[in-house]
Amino acid sequence: MSLILRPYQPTDANVIATWLKSEYLMRQWCADRYERFPVTPENMNSYHQQYIDGHNSIALTMVDGEEIVGYITLRTPADDLSEQRLGFVIVDDSKRGKGLGKTLVSMAVDYAFCKLEATKVSLGVFENNPAAIRCYKSVGFHRVGRQETESYRCLGETWNCIEMEYQNNITIRIIKSDEAMLLTEFLYEAIYQPEGTQKVPRTVLQQPMIWAYVKDFGKLPDDICLVAVVDGLIVGATWSRLGCSYGKVDDSTPELAISVYPEYRGKGIGTRLLSSLLDAIHKIGYGKVSLSVDKSNYAVGMYLKAGFEILEEREDDYLMVKRWKNE
Repeated sequence: MSLILRPYQPTDANVIATWLKSEYLMRQWCADRYERFPVTPENMNSYHQQYIDGHNSIALTMVDGEEIVGYITLRTPADDLSEQRLGFVIVDDSKRGKGLGKTLVSMAVDYAFCKLEATKVSLGVFENNPAAIRCYKSVGFHRVGRQETESYRCLGETWNCIEMEYQNNITIRIIKSDEAMLLTEFLYEAIYQPEGTQKVPRTVLQQPMIWAYVKDFGKLPDDICLVAVVDGLIVGATWSRLGCSYGKVDDSTPELAISVYPEYRGKGIGTRLLSSLLDAIHKIGYGKVSLSVDKSNYAVGMYLKAGFEILEEREDDYLMVKRWKNE
């Protein structure tokens, strides 16, 4: 998969409307925002013309190549210009179970923080939608209280909303020269070690093929490193350098590595680090980037969703490459 968010187009409604297979699902998606079921493409576009102005509110479509696979909106509440509120979250129902919902929400959160400079992202979700609640929690949202419970009358019942928020306490920035020694620690954490297995000794870092990832880092002109900072602490790092080691494809292609401390995994930090480094590499002018990843590593899915392809399947790992279009 090569998933991206792009601005919603009126023709997208022809696909999105087909995902709402029942009125129950429709009400979970939109509450009372649409008057009747089924929602037609004309209904969607009429709503957009009335409520999505492209400034205080925007609509985004997630696509895999040319295929439409998700849809989401963001709006700025009238009383807080630093907040973005998610709404109308939906993915292709035929592709559920593939992590598309989490990816869609994660990408929208990144968009809110990086493009719209929000400091908080919020949303409301019905109590009777546990799958969506689990998805939002997996991205990093947490439940917050409200003075009054927001409720809607749907299908003859009263449906209560849960309020959830995601605070932007994660900063992605360039590593400082006096922090470079931390890469040794992150290099060790980047070694895939399945849960329940005995940890490899730290002396493994002395192997030339492994040490090549951090040796004299920063002294080569194309060395790039970004770190993730949470509450003043560096908790993750991603870096790249030319023709490095296990993921080398040629002398002119950078190879990247990424690592997040175990207690901070599963919070979307790795995804944000990867996205930021890919942007930096592309802006420099490289047409592709490579990496090596253990076949059993859950990060394989993250790389595939970021547009990487498997160039070579080896005994224990994949050699993967991401190429940018028109390169």
